[in-house]
This record gives sequence, C-alpha cells and structure tokens, in this order.
Amino acid sequence: MQKWNLAHRIKGYHDFSLVNGDLEKVERDSHVKFIKKIISEEEYPSSHPLSNDMKIAIIDFEGSPVFMCGIMIHNTIFTYFIENPSDNNELFLTIFRVLKKAKDFSFFAFSDYERIELLKMFRYLQVQGYKVSEFRFLKEFPIINIQKTKFESLTEAFYSINPNSAKMTGDSLFRNNKLVDQLFAAKKFEEIISHNRNCLLIESLLFQKRWYKNYKI
Repeated sequence: MQKWNLAHRIKGYHDFSLVNGDLEKVERDSHVKFIKKIISEEEYPSSHPLSNDMKIAIIDFEGSPVFMCGIMIHNTIFTYFIENPSDNNELFLTIFRVLKKAKDFSFFAFSDYERIELLKMFRYLQVQGYKVSEFRFLKEFPIINIQKTKFESLTEAFYSINPNSAKMTGDSLFRNNKLVDQLFAAKKFEEIISHNRNCLLIESLLFQKRWYKNYKI
C-alpha cells in the first residue's frame, strides 16, 4: 500500500526550472566539479524523458568512498565529483546541500547502495567534527530501491523490459562497476561521467516502465 500511496503522491505538475536553478547554484568548494547536461530525445534508451508531472529524481553514486554523484531530474543530469580523494569531505557536504534543496522530491536508485553510503557520509562528517545538524533529515531520507531482487544487475533489469534492444546508450565501462575506482585513480573522469549518465538513463527507464507502471493509480 505504501508504494501505491507514493505513486499517487509524486503525480502533479512541477516547475523544474526552480529546482534546476537551485542545484546549479548550490554552495560548493572549488575542488568539487559540477556539470549540467540536458539529455536529448535521441539519447534515451527507447524511452522518453522523465515526465514533468512527476516530482521524482534518480540518484546514482560512483566509488567507495563516493567520489561522484549523479542526479537526474526530468531531462537534466547534474553531476558533482572530485578529482582527488582528499577532497571527499567537500563533496559529501555538497551532496548534502543538493539533497536539502531537492528533499521534497521522491528519490529512486537501483540498489540500496546510495542509501547506505549517504548514512556513512553523514556519520563520517559527524565524527570529523563537521556541523551537520542542518542535515539530520538525511538519517531518515528515503531512497527507493527499484531492483526486483538484491542481486539483480542493471543490465539484467534493462533487458527484462527491453529484450530486443541492443542500444545500451554507450556505457564506456560495459556495466562493469569494478572498473570505476581504477579509472578514478587513473583520472579518467570522462569515462566515469559517461558511465554514471548511462546508469541514470537506464534507471529512469526502469522507473517508468517497471516501478511506476506497477504502482500508479
């Protein structure tokens, strides 16, 4: 029943230009890089942009510890990342500020990784002595997992709804997440950004064709 209630609650027109502006202007250290990309219709994997009558966001982290965060809202991807591990505290604070700006949205991810890592970041900064009281909402921040089972892969999920499609939106890592940390060490940031965007696009498709299709009223 919870999922049906959520599917009903996220419906309703929203002016995405407001939150887009907020996410662009969010306070961040100069070591935290930011890229905004508007996705063209041709780049979607046999789908359409997330509808502007649904107040939802897709989130995807890269790395352990996290060094990149991608967030997709409607047809726009916001990417925040660092180039050196020593700047991770600043990235974590940026992610917290971004989520505070967009906390009225319902967030979805493919796995529980993002939720678990978010809690780790909060506890880590707390131990480091950072003032994070304004971000206490993150301790209960819901990120809905759209996996069918714990061990379902993103490739498996994609083909389960699109078995005849060979188009995987050009993931440079061929869905091999184990390469992410190695590419980060080698400073191959473009490849990681491409991979992260690919994940977000497929997750947006899974949200529309699988999760929302099952629970909309």
